[in-house]
Amino acid sequence: MKFTLEHFGAIRYAELELGDFTIICGENNSGKTYVTYAVYGFMHFWKNDYQIDIDGSVINKIKDTGYYNLPLSQIVERAHHIIEKACRQYTSQLASVFSAHDSKFERSMFNISFSPDELTIDNQEHVGGIQSASTKTGLHCIKEADGRDLTITLFSEDDKGKDVPYFIIMQAISNTLKTIVFNSILPNTFIASTERTGAAIFGRELNFARNKILDTISKKDADFDPFTLLNQIKSDYAWPVDHNVDFVRNLKEVFKYESTIQQKHKSILDAFADILGGSYQVTDKGGLFFSPSNKNSGRKMQLSMEESSSSVRALLSIGFYLKHAAQVGDMLVIDEPELNLHPSNQRKLARLLASLINCGIKVFITTHSDYILRELNNLLLLNGKRPHLVQIAEREGYVKTELLKSSRLRVYSAKLGHVKLPGNSKKTQTQTLVAIPIDDEIGIHSSSFDDVINDMNRITDDIMFGG
Repeated sequence: MKFTLEHFGAIRYAELELGDFTIICGENNSGKTYVTYAVYGFMHFWKNDYQIDIDGSVINKIKDTGYYNLPLSQIVERAHHIIEKACRQYTSQLASVFSAHDSKFERSMFNISFSPDELTIDNQEHVGGIQSASTKTGLHCIKEADGRDLTITLFSEDDKGKDVPYFIIMQAISNTLKTIVFNSILPNTFIASTERTGAAIFGRELNFARNKILDTISKKDADFDPFTLLNQIKSDYAWPVDHNVDFVRNLKEVFKYESTIQQKHKSILDAFADILGGSYQVTDKGGLFFSPSNKNSGRKMQLSMEESSSSVRALLSIGFYLKHAAQVGDMLVIDEPELNLHPSNQRKLARLLASLINCGIKVFITTHSDYILRELNNLLLLNGKRPHLVQIAEREGYVKTELLKSSRLRVYSAKLGHVKLPGNSKKTQTQTLVAIPIDDEIGIHSSSFDDVINDMNRITDDIMFGG
C-alpha cells in the first residue's frame, strides 16, 4: 500500500509505502511528523468517521424482509472507489486533524493506492452489528469461516426493526466490512506522539478543567450547549495529541483489558519492564503511580507521574497500549521512540519493536536516534546465513524473535530529493521522502547520522593530534 502526499508542511511531494516496520529519519523540521500525523489521521478517520456507502435498495430489503446476503466480492470490486472517496473526505478536514488554519491545507493532496492482492479477506468467522440497550432490536452481520458472503439479519420485538434508522443499519454494515475486507491494509492504529510526556501529567488537569467548565456553564442559560464549548477546547490540539490525552485520561478503563501481548507474548512485556525500570500501577479510584524495581531504588517506592522521571512519562501510553490494548494486526505509531531514553535503553527498545512485528503488530516510527537505527541494522544482519552469526547472536544475547528480514522493512529519509511532480515530465528537486535501500547482506544503506558522527570524530582527532 502506498500513500501519496502533496503540500504537507515541509514536504512538497512524497510517496510512502508501508512495510511491517516503517521508519522515517531526517533532520528537524524536515516533515517527518507531518507525514506521520497525516497517515495516523487517515487511519483514525477511516475507522471512526468514514462510512462505506451501502445501496439504498439493500437497506430497504433488510428493513422489509429482515435479511440480506451481501457478496463480499461486490465490496472488493468497489474497494478502490471506496478508498478514493475516503481520501477526498479526509483531505477536506486536514485542518481539523492538525488543529491548524484551513489555509495551510488549501493545496494539500492525500491519496492511497494498493494492488488487488494486498486486499485479503480474513478466513476466520466474524460477527458484527449493533443492538439496542433498552429493547430487543438490533442487527447482526455474520461472515462464516471461509465464507464469501456477509449475512445481515435485522431482528426486533413486535416488528419494531422497521423503525431502525437507515444510518444505523449502514453504520453497522460499514464497520463490519471495514474489519473483514479492509483490515489487511488499514489496521487499527495507535499513536504515541512526541507530546506523550506532557499528556502523562496534564491529562488529569485537563479533565479537572473540563469538569469545572461544565459545572460553571450548567448554571447558565439552559439553551446553551456545553458540549459545543468542550469540542472547541479539544480542537486546540492535533488529533494525535488529543487522542494521547484521552487515552491517558481513560487508563482506569483501559486497565481492565488484556492485550494479545499480555496473553501470548509476556516476554515482550518483561523486556518493556526492563526498559522502564519498574511498573505502572492504577488504583481503584483511577490514580496512576510508578513503582521502580528494587534493583534501581533499593527499596519499595510508589511515585506519582509528577515525581517520576521523564522516561517513565514518555513510555506511559506505549506501556499501557502494549499490555492492555494491542491486538494482532494493529499498527503502533511512535513519533521519536527515543524520547528521554539512555542509549542502552534505545537499543533495547529497538529490539522490543522488532519483536512486535514478529508477533503480528506493525510498527511505524520517526527517529533521530543513531542507536535505534544501528540496532535495527544489527537485527537485520544477524538474520543472515553466515555461520558465525549464530555465535555472535548467542554471545550478545539476541534471540530469534528479535531478528528482522529486509522484505519487512521500509526506511525513508525526509530530505531534498528529485521527484516527478504531478503534471511534470521531468524530475524536480524538492523536499520529499527518499527511500533508503535495504538488503540482508549489507543492511540499511543509511548515512543519515554518519556525516554528523564523522564530523565530530574528525574534529576530536584534530583537537587531540593537531589539525
